[in-house]
Amino acid sequence: MSTMRLAAVVGLAATLLAPGLATAQLPSCEALPTLAPLAGNPAVFSATAVQQTTGNPPRAYCMVNVVWRDPALRGSAAGYADPYPAVDSYQHIRAGIALPLNSNAGDAAWGGRLIMTAGGGAQGSVPGLTGMIQMNPAAIGAGTDSGHGTADSGSGDSWGVIQGERLNLGKVEDWSGGRSNSVAVRLAKQLAQTYYGRAVQRTYWNGFSGGGHMGWAQIQNFAEEYDGALIGAPAHHWQKFRLADAWGSVVRKKVSQQTSAITTAQNNAVNATMIAACDLLDGVADGFLGDPRECTWSAHNNVCGQPNAPAAPNCLDEIQAAGIDRAWDGPRNSHGKRIWHAYDRGANQGGAGTNTPGSTTQVLRWTMFDNTFAGSNLYEDQESIDLAAAAGVDVSKAVTYEDAALLVSQRTADYTDVDFPEKLRAAHGKGIKIIVYHGTADAAIHWRNDLDFYTRVAAHFARGTPDFDALHDWYRFFMIPGLGHNAQNFVSELINWVENGVAPDRLVRTTGFRVLCPFPQRAIYVGPQGGSTTDPNNFVCDGDLQTKEKICMGLRTPYKEETSDELQAYGRYNPAACNANSKVPIGKGR
Repeated sequence: MSTMRLAAVVGLAATLLAPGLATAQLPSCEALPTLAPLAGNPAVFSATAVQQTTGNPPRAYCMVNVVWRDPALRGSAAGYADPYPAVDSYQHIRAGIALPLNSNAGDAAWGGRLIMTAGGGAQGSVPGLTGMIQMNPAAIGAGTDSGHGTADSGSGDSWGVIQGERLNLGKVEDWSGGRSNSVAVRLAKQLAQTYYGRAVQRTYWNGFSGGGHMGWAQIQNFAEEYDGALIGAPAHHWQKFRLADAWGSVVRKKVSQQTSAITTAQNNAVNATMIAACDLLDGVADGFLGDPRECTWSAHNNVCGQPNAPAAPNCLDEIQAAGIDRAWDGPRNSHGKRIWHAYDRGANQGGAGTNTPGSTTQVLRWTMFDNTFAGSNLYEDQESIDLAAAAGVDVSKAVTYEDAALLVSQRTADYTDVDFPEKLRAAHGKGIKIIVYHGTADAAIHWRNDLDFYTRVAAHFARGTPDFDALHDWYRFFMIPGLGHNAQNFVSELINWVENGVAPDRLVRTTGFRVLCPFPQRAIYVGPQGGSTTDPNNFVCDGDLQTKEKICMGLRTPYKEETSDELQAYGRYNPAACNANSKVPIGKGR
C-alpha cells in the first residue's frame, strides 16, 4: 500500500473510532450467546462464541458461529420441499461473525467497519474471515454458507431442485436472493452494538466469483445495509454463463463428429499463434491482449499448408479451424443471432475437451428439474444431434444449445441470476459506491458478462442509449487485460472512495498489467520508446473502447427470446446500425 493510501485509510479509521462504553462494562466474547440478539431469538437454533487469535503478530478476536432457522420458513408454503423436517424442507443457515476483541488496542482494535464476504461457487461453507481481523484497523468480518452445504441442509448441486417438480425456491432465495447474507449482515450489526457498545459505521461487501454473485444479490436486494461493494469476476448471470461454459465443448463435439477431434496440442498452438498475431494491437508487447474484442485473427491461419501454419500434427484441417472460430464467436441460434457471450481469444478456455462441463450439467439439471439429467444430452445444433443419432447414440433426451438457453431463461434464470439493472435504483439513491473488476483471460467466467450488465445499467439509468459517464460517480467497471480467474485487493481504494470521496480514476496492480482504467477508457502507453511497460507512470487512462464494431459484437437476443431472429436494442445501440453500409447511428457521439 502506498504511503498516501495508508495515510488515508488510517486517517479515516481515526474518524470512525467513536467513543463507546468503557471496556470494563463490555461483555466478554464467551457471554455473547447469552445476550441479545442471540439469546431468546426463535430463529437462532444454536450459537457459540470463542476467543481466538490469528496472524503474526497475533491478533485476538471473538469467533461467533450461529445456526439460523427462521421457524416461518419451512415447507412448500415458503418455497422449500415437503414434508418437513426432511432435508431441504426448511431454512438452515450457518453464519460466522469474527469480531476484533473489544479489549484490543491500536490497529488490532475495531475501527468501526463491517466487511461481508463469501467464497466461490454457490458457497456451501462459511468463508474465511481472519483477513478482516488483520486489516488496519481491524474490521468485523461476516459470511454464511448461503443456506446449504451440510447433510442437514442439502449439499452438492442437488439442493436447488425438488426432484421431478420444480426449483427449491426457498433454498435458492437463501442463496441467490441473498437472504442468508442479509441475516448475517444484520446480526453482525446487532452483535457489534452489544459487544462494543456502539454501532457499525460503514458496511462493505468484498467478494470474488461466486462471492461476486452473492455481492450483487446484497446490493440489488438489501442496499440499505451497505455503503460500498468490491465485486470481482462475479457469477451473477449464473444459469446463462454456466450454460455458455459448454459452448466450446459442444462445438468441439460437433467437430469430432465431422472430422478428427481437436487435440490439446492443436488448441494450444492456435492460442499461441493468435496471441503473437494480436499482442501489439494495444501498442504494447506484453504477451496478452489489451482488449480481446480487437483481435479478429482466424484459426484458418493454422490450417495445414497455410503460410506460417505449424507443422503436422499441430496444424488444423478446415473443419477444425471453423470450429475454433465458432467457439471464439460465441453461442448463436439457428437464425445466426448471438445468444450469449464467448470466452474470448486469450482465455484458452476448455482445451480440447468435448465433454459437457459440470457447471453446465448443473444448469441443465436445474432447468429440467431432474438431478439425473446427463450433460452429454447437450448439442451445438440439430445437425449435431442428427449426426449422433446416425452413429447410434441415444438422443431421446437431446437438446440443442439454443433450446436449452430458452428453457434456462424461462424456467430458472429469474430466480438464480442476479442481473437486473432496475434493482440498482435503491443502491444509487443511497449513494453506494461499487467497484467491479474482471480479467479478460478469465477461463472460468466470461468477462463480457460484466460488460453486458454494465451496458444494460448504463442504458437503464440513461433511459435509452448507454451512458457510462453517468455511472462513474457511483459504479465503475475495470477490465483487467491478461488476468485469469484471480481475485484482486482493491479494498483500500473502495474505502477511500466511500469515506473520503476519492474516486478510483485508475487502479494499479502490483503484478501483471500496469494500469487499469474505468470502462470505457483504456490504458495508453505514453512513456519513452523502449521504456518500461510495467511502470504505471508510463500510462494514462484515455480513449473510448466502445467503437461501433465492438458495440455490434455485444448485441444479443433479448432475454427469454433466445431462439428468435431478433437482437436487443438500447437507444442508439441499434442492431440496424450493424448492417453492412448502414447509415443508422450506433451510439452517442458516433
